[in-house]
Amino acid sequence: MFFAMSAYIYRIGEGLQFCIKAIQDFAYSGFGGRGGKHGDIFWDNESYAIKHYLKMFADLASATLKQVADWFVWLASTLGKFNATELRRADHEVHDIADGRYDGRIQKFQQGISR
Repeated sequence: MFFAMSAYIYRIGEGLQFCIKAIQDFAYSGFGGRGGKHGDIFWDNESYAIKHYLKMFADLASATLKQVADWFVWLASTLGKFNATELRRADHEVHDIADGRYDGRIQKFQQGISR
């Protein structure tokens, strides 16, 4: 039931789809993974979108950002069939966004200064 509800929310939300795709691309790119040349961190627009949707879903569900981050990574992993390394990589970096480690990059993106 939980997966079905998550899949429905994913299908109707283009912003959430962007976030999940960014998480998947990031996870796949580590250590010579399937995705190719994503990089060591999320792009500014990706971190901005992920943080925005983390906050939105946290407010809707009365949850913490880390709980929503767990759901995002679970959804990305379930849809993308992550291996253990990809899951660890995605989980660590999405939690960094939830913990505020990307906030400086997000502020620069909002001001129009991006890499």
